[in-house]
Order: sequence, then C-alpha cells, then structure tokens
Amino acid sequence: MRPDAQHLRESLKFDPAHSGQMLKRGTWTNDTVARWLSRHAQATPHKPAIAWAGGTLSYAEAHERAMRLARAFVALGVSKGDVVAMQLANLPEFIIAYLATSLIGAVTCPMHMPYGATEMAPLLHHAGARLVVCGPPVGDRVPADIFRGLQQKVPGITHIVTVGPPAAGTLSFDQLIDTGPFGDIRSTGIAADPAILCFTSGTSAAPKAVVHNSHTMLANNRLCAPLYDLRADDVVLSGAPFTHAFGICIINFALSVGATQLLLPAFRPDLFVQTILNGRPTTLFTAPAHVAACLKAGLLDDVEFPSLRIATISGSSCPPQLAHALQQRMPNGKVMQMWGMTELFMGLNTRLEDAERVRCETIGRPTPEMEIRIVDDRDAPVAEDISGELQIRGPSVFSGYYNNREANADAFTDGWFRTGDLASRDAEGNVRITGRLKDLINRGGIKVNPFDVEVLIDSHPDVMQCAIVPMPDEVMGEKACAFIVPRPGASVTLDEVCAWLRHHGIAKMKWPERVELISEMPMTPTRKIIKGLLRPAREART
Repeated sequence: MRPDAQHLRESLKFDPAHSGQMLKRGTWTNDTVARWLSRHAQATPHKPAIAWAGGTLSYAEAHERAMRLARAFVALGVSKGDVVAMQLANLPEFIIAYLATSLIGAVTCPMHMPYGATEMAPLLHHAGARLVVCGPPVGDRVPADIFRGLQQKVPGITHIVTVGPPAAGTLSFDQLIDTGPFGDIRSTGIAADPAILCFTSGTSAAPKAVVHNSHTMLANNRLCAPLYDLRADDVVLSGAPFTHAFGICIINFALSVGATQLLLPAFRPDLFVQTILNGRPTTLFTAPAHVAACLKAGLLDDVEFPSLRIATISGSSCPPQLAHALQQRMPNGKVMQMWGMTELFMGLNTRLEDAERVRCETIGRPTPEMEIRIVDDRDAPVAEDISGELQIRGPSVFSGYYNNREANADAFTDGWFRTGDLASRDAEGNVRITGRLKDLINRGGIKVNPFDVEVLIDSHPDVMQCAIVPMPDEVMGEKACAFIVPRPGASVTLDEVCAWLRHHGIAKMKWPERVELISEMPMTPTRKIIKGLLRPAREART
C-alpha cells in the first residue's frame, strides 16, 4: 500500500469501544460491494443487474466486465487503497467502474458532473487521485481534454480512462475491458478499508472530504432494505446522480438484495417521467427538486405510475405538497421520505406502515441502530415540537473529514455529529426538518428561521422557487430578502408575497421586506440552493 493510501486508511479513526460494539452486534459485517456482486453473480447469474434504454447486463455479465476492468486497473498500477476518481453520468460504465474499484480494494472518488477544471483541481489533489474515469464528449464539453489539462496540476494522476470515442492521451474504457492489458489481483479490500471518498456539496463553504469504509457505507443499506421491503425482483430507479452520495446509496440498495438498477443517464423532467412509465420501476429514489420540476412543467397533470411500490424522496427538505402530489399519482404504492448526509448516507426515514401524513410531512424516525438528539445552543435536549439542532450517532456516521482538523473540531460534540439541520420531534417520535442553523436571520436580536416562510412562498401559484437570505439593516441588523424565480410569464411583488403569508397566518416579523426576482437559483450539483451567492441589490424589485 502506497504512503498516501496508508494515510487515507489511517484517517478512519473510530472509537475502539464503538467499533467493538458494532462488530460484536453484527451491525458491521465483512460485506463489501465486491462481495455482494460476487454473491449475486453466483446465485442469480442471469438476473438483470443493470438495465437502460440500450440494453441490459446480467449479474454474471456485470461481474465479468467489472473483473476484467479491475485487472486492467491493476496492470495500470492501481492497487489497494489508491483513489480512482470518476466523473460519469448514470451510465452502465459508472457502475462497472465502481464495482471494479471495489474488487481491488481501491477507493471510489466521485466528481460532480457540472464541475470543471477549476472546481476539480483542488479536490483531486486533496484526494490524491491516481486514475480518472470520465465520460464521452457532450456538446462543447470534452472531459478527456479537461482531465489531460488537470494532470499538470495533479501529477499523481497517472492515467485517464474515457468512455466513448478514443481520445488522444487517454485509454478507452471498452478497449481496456476487451483487450487489457490485464494484471493479477493480488490484494482485495476488506470492510474496514476505505471504500469511498466523497466531497460535500459546499453550499456555503469549500467542499470537505468524507471518507467511508464498507462498514459505514453499507450498514444502512443492509439494515434498511427490510423497511423498504426491497427484494431481488425489484427494479430500482435513481433520480439522483451517481456522483453524489445519495446516488451511491441507491446503487448499494440494489446490490444489497440483488435487484435490477434501471438507469436514467441524467435528469430531465420529460425523460424522468418517460423512464418511469416505460421502464416500469418498482422502487424510485428521487429528490424534491425532481418532483417539483415535473409538476411545474405540467408533466404529472394526467399521469399515474402504477408500477411503483415505493417512491423515496430525499436529498433536501421536501415541501409536504410535493410528497402528497406524488402520492396521488401512485395508485399501488407509497411515498416515503429519507433524510441523510454525505457524512452518514442515511439517518432517518419513514416506514411503510406510517400514515400518509407521516410519510409525506416528516422524515420519520432514526434508521435501525442510529440515535438522534435535538438540542439547543447549549447542547441541552429540547422539548417535543421545539426546534433545535439535529445531532446523530450510529453505525453509518463517518469518523471525520479527511485532512481537515478545523472542520472536525466543529463537527463533533461528545461523540455526536452536528448536522447543522434544525429539527423538531413530535410525541410519536417523528422528526420534521425546520431549517438550517446557518440560515437563521438575526432581526433585532431575535433569530428568525425562514424555512416555513420559504415553503409557503414556494406554494404560491406564481412561484417556482424561493430562497430567503439576510440583508444588512442599520436599525435591525438584518432583515429578510426573498429571492424568487417566478413561473414563466408570471411576476410576483412584495405586496403579493406578504398578502399570501398574511392569509396563511405567518407572523409579520417573519415576512420578507424585499423581493428580488431572478431567472434561476444558483444550485449545487445536487440541486441545493447556494444561498451564499444570493446577494440583495440596493433597490428592491417589487
């Protein structure tokens, strides 16, 4: 194992008592992605593992292609603990590369699709990437050219493997599988080894590196599969990109039970709806932004999804009206909600037996063996239905950010991970997300949470999206400014917004005092609004 790979492994510093308990109880097992793949390839070799518009791969075929690619990686000098960066859409090649990486005990490092050279250079350097797998040209964007340029800034990158047409200075993904060169896999990973290195989305700060081993990455997939009634005959569709932890979690869900992963290369509202109708998935994982985009484009007006047994919404806070709207289009299934973060994959979810109100309006209860507490600014527990910071601990929580002592000092308190999310818990134990700590507006010394106001403005018939941010005020310190993306052809004024909030009983002190109309929100690759880029102008646009 190379020194940088050893350093990455040593960064996984779990409390020995915690690790011992997880292993003794069987919460952590020796499962890895490679083990799951091999198990299904032997037990159900002809079962479709991956399906897409152009064809299918059985578990035996996926195993064979992944093994050949793994042996090619070894021949190229990749070994256990090395970091393999991937920037690919939700293509069969992503899953094959992910499986190949696991087969040799290397570490997958996804790069968000919208990232260019400027965003990726520091991330690849921080991760110590050794090999890159990238996608084919799309329009004027040529990933192979981007990564060739990055090799000069990140000298550790020894090879670039590209999907699609061969490109100068790169290796062909298909040719590597077909003709090699091939090496012998002499060392495979174990569950305690680093398995994945993801970077947080960075809505308000520089992305941070999160390292998971197979213990923390897979625990919730195995423990939660029964809660979703996931089984081998399911067809699983991800609306989330595989370059995000949410997308990786969905790949792992399908692998955990030997289900079929149905692919949608990239989200587009019309293709998303058509893939559900034509591909007939039984299990859908999607984000609120996906549902909202389909609803507001009118694509769900006269549509039902009879194949869906379960549709799980996650990735960001979901306005209840979106969840209820999706439920109305699932005559044979149930909408669920799941809350998670890159740092822990999954932390809370609703259950199939929950009432629709619970499944559509809360994020449910902790996943098996996860523990939560909701506390005030002194880390004292708050009462029922009172908002506080959501803190969590358990088998899927990472051990700390890679090479980032300052972030780690802020992230943990007394063994609990500080999520930064504000939440409340009702008498039944169900949790509601009520905002983000960093989004509070200090209005005259009173901390105002804009979350419920944003949700209400989002429900206005002329509004597509809303985000509320603080603006400086000489008297109050800060006041609220609402940035609004109106529906096409519509316009929204401050007076209309305030009348809407008055009608819904929102206290006047929480109303925005300025409205800025914009054409689109600045978003992270995972469809979260980057509020730090929303800066109020001197004059209100009302």
